[in-house]
Amino acid sequence: MIKDTFFSLPRFMNLCRKEMVESWRSNVLRIVLLYGVMTVAMVWNGYFEYRDGYRSSDDPAWTFLLVAFIWGLWVFGCLSASFTMEKMKTKTNRTSTLMTPATPFEKYFSRWFVFTVVFLVVFLITYKLADYTRVIVYSLTYPEKDFIAPVDLSHLVGKGKGYYTLCRTGLEFGALIAGYFFVQSLFILGSTIWPKNSFLKTFASGTIIMIVYFLVGALMTKILLNNKLYYSFPRREISDENMMILLIVVCTFFALFNWILAYFRFKESEIINRM
Repeated sequence: MIKDTFFSLPRFMNLCRKEMVESWRSNVLRIVLLYGVMTVAMVWNGYFEYRDGYRSSDDPAWTFLLVAFIWGLWVFGCLSASFTMEKMKTKTNRTSTLMTPATPFEKYFSRWFVFTVVFLVVFLITYKLADYTRVIVYSLTYPEKDFIAPVDLSHLVGKGKGYYTLCRTGLEFGALIAGYFFVQSLFILGSTIWPKNSFLKTFASGTIIMIVYFLVGALMTKILLNNKLYYSFPRREISDENMMILLIVVCTFFALFNWILAYFRFKESEIINRM
């Protein structure tokens, strides 16, 4: 009988261990696939960057690698989030999940932890391994080019530097990460609604909603401009820093909202499937 009816840390740790051990084959396959995709992309880009007689103190592939880091985080992060409730797809796995002696919050939080927090660690490790693979391949191919080196992720943020940086300020990078967690939370919510083909269904529904909002917004803007209501308000400008802070706050709020809503959706579906 469960004594702690909401959360128990030892039981939660055992549940996380159970989740990772039972799905170790699929997890290893996904990690290998993640590493393979990034390695192919990096090596392919390196082929075009290094084949010419380029000489410099900086590695020319770093620009692509910094952009690929963010794109890979967003794409694979959303794909990972869509697997959060994959065990609810079939009747056998659903029964096994529902019969696990743990609270609904622990079941949800363990899945969230694995596919959100653990994913970030795995992504960073596989990214660096793929980058080191690129360095080894082209250091052996072009031994005369001594500028080939692993990418420095500190170049993600910087202003007024003598090299390429992805974001000028820490606030821009924070807004980028906050936006990632917001989009990722949508795919976690989608996985609780559509356990089967969650990624495609969430992406399709999100795209349709965005198009509808854009069309409504464009229509309302056109109406307001035609009626000259826009000029009745005094002109107020917001600084880039305040805009970034506002974006971080809004994205963080809605990410938390979607995660909480996904928990209640999971709890509701668990009750329905038990009946």
